[in-house]
Amino acid sequence: MLDVAAKWQPEPDWAHARLAGRTIAVGAVNGVPQRLVSGDIDRFLARHDLGQEVGALGLAFGDRYAVRVARDRLLVIGLSASDLRDGWHDEGYAVSTVSSALRLFEAKGNGVRHLLAQATTIDPDNPGPCAAMPFAGVMGTVYRHGDAETLRIHVDRGLAAYLWEWFQWQPLFLQE
Repeated sequence: MLDVAAKWQPEPDWAHARLAGRTIAVGAVNGVPQRLVSGDIDRFLARHDLGQEVGALGLAFGDRYAVRVARDRLLVIGLSASDLRDGWHDEGYAVSTVSSALRLFEAKGNGVRHLLAQATTIDPDNPGPCAAMPFAGVMGTVYRHGDAETLRIHVDRGLAAYLWEWFQWQPLFLQE
């Protein structure tokens, strides 16, 4: 019988997958709770003391924060199921756990700006309010975390191997 799976590259071992170039390193971040919140996001942010959400290339801090992905939708990082149940909330928002649906990558180093130039058409000096954007040919949620040289990219888990291969072929990561 024809083995059609043989034509695809095996998925990396995400717990150990790392790439490093002279000015940048990238790897997968595992075990981070990811929740999608839709509806009255202002009430949600106030209720959970998350402050202001970050947009495209915005700078998020800490283990718990919110990232704007649409007009009335947030990707919330770090709130576990014990902190917040899935479903409709009387305050006017709905919550869905998406941790298993999204793969999180983190790129670090002063080559982050060059990576953005290769992967997006966004102006890094005027990025906009929404962190959802095309990144390397796929939709992702892209923002900075902790400092200006750390970029986080959330993509659909089914597209993670494609994005990893895209990273591998970027001149930033090729060894001379």
